[in-house]
Amino acid sequence: MIKYTSLILMTFVISLSGLFAQEAPPPKQSVIDIEKLEVRDSAGRLLKKDEWLQLNASGKYNLTFNPDYTQARITKLSAEGYVEKMKSTPKPGESKSFVTGTFPTNFKAKTIQGNRIELNQLKGKVVVLNFWFVGCPPCRMEIPELNELTKAFAGKEVVFVGVALDEKAEVEQFLVSTPFEYQQIASGQSIATQYGIKGYPTHAVMDKTGKVVFQTMGLAPNTLFWLGQSIEEALAQNPGK
Repeated sequence: MIKYTSLILMTFVISLSGLFAQEAPPPKQSVIDIEKLEVRDSAGRLLKKDEWLQLNASGKYNLTFNPDYTQARITKLSAEGYVEKMKSTPKPGESKSFVTGTFPTNFKAKTIQGNRIELNQLKGKVVVLNFWFVGCPPCRMEIPELNELTKAFAGKEVVFVGVALDEKAEVEQFLVSTPFEYQQIASGQSIATQYGIKGYPTHAVMDKTGKVVFQTMGLAPNTLFWLGQSIEEALAQNPGK
């Protein structure tokens, strides 16, 4: 739970970076108690904590607070506003598990459907890895957005692979109620250990040559945006030149 709390606070830091960057001194109460915060949508409906946290984590919404930071209104950004907001924020922090510009070591595994995956054999395609586990709140929170990402790149030379730490039966049971459109490898602790992964979720994008072009740990409002941007840039590259 401590790890989850810290990730959520990271989300607020990015969401409110423009607010706290103003020249005026910060308000006396700069710490937001997310357990007590009342958040309403544009229609005035009071949202449950899990509802507004997931919306906020997508980066597609804006939070406007009252002076003492006990209440907030969440509104959806326009498509143009979303892109402008995402491009104005720094890329998410790197994971320290992968190194951008290098070629990760190979791994071999089977998906829960029994399909064999070998990282080195995927060269020629853009590879997107997501390391997660069922009991990880930010991992679960980002799944709807990750599913949208797979739809956006459907039919293109992109392979999405989820590496779950949980046993096959637990992953399969979870997927019944929460579909996750990535190909899924269960019992992936050995692969996570191979790359030195210590925080979840962790993402890595490899270009068609197998080189890491983007990688990050945790969930920030702009994580999914930069994940998509990195995939698009990797697809546009011509490895032969």
